[in-house]
Amino acid sequence: MIEEIMIWIWLTVFIITVVAEAATQDFISIWFSVGALIAMAICYFVPYFVEIIIFAIISLLSLALTRPLVKKFMDRTTRYTNSDEFVGKRVILEKSVSKFSDGEIKINGILYNTIIPEAENYNIEKGEIVEIVALKGNKIVVKKIDESIGE
Repeated sequence: MIEEIMIWIWLTVFIITVVAEAATQDFISIWFSVGALIAMAICYFVPYFVEIIIFAIISLLSLALTRPLVKKFMDRTTRYTNSDEFVGKRVILEKSVSKFSDGEIKINGILYNTIIPEAENYNIEKGEIVEIVALKGNKIVVKKIDESIGE
C-alpha cells in the first residue's frame, strides 16, 4: 500500500524543497530536492524503507560535498558600486565639517554629506581640500589634505 503512494510523497518533498530553496537561496534544501528526485526514480523498484535510506544518503552527501564549493563560487559579500570610485578622490569642501557636524562636498554636481574619521577631533573649513577615505552608510568620510589639487 505505502509503496503505491511513495511517488507522490517524493514529488511533494521535491516541490516543497524547491520552493523552500527559491524562497531562501541558501543552497541547503536544493540538495534534498536531488535526494527526492533519486528516491522518486527508484520508488517502483525498491521497498519504501530503502527509498528513505537512499534519500537520506544522497541528500546528506550532496549537501556535504557540494555546498562548500557552491558557496565559494556564489559568494556575494563584495558589492562594488559606482560610489566606490569616490574613494581616494580629492575635492573641495562645500560646507565645514567637524566631529559634531556634517559637512558637504560636491562631486559631479551632486552634494554629499561628509563626516571626519571617528578617531579624529578637528574641524575642516569650507573651501579646504579633502580626500575621500571611505563610505560609511550614506555619508562620505573625508580627511584634510594640506596640498592643493593642482600639485
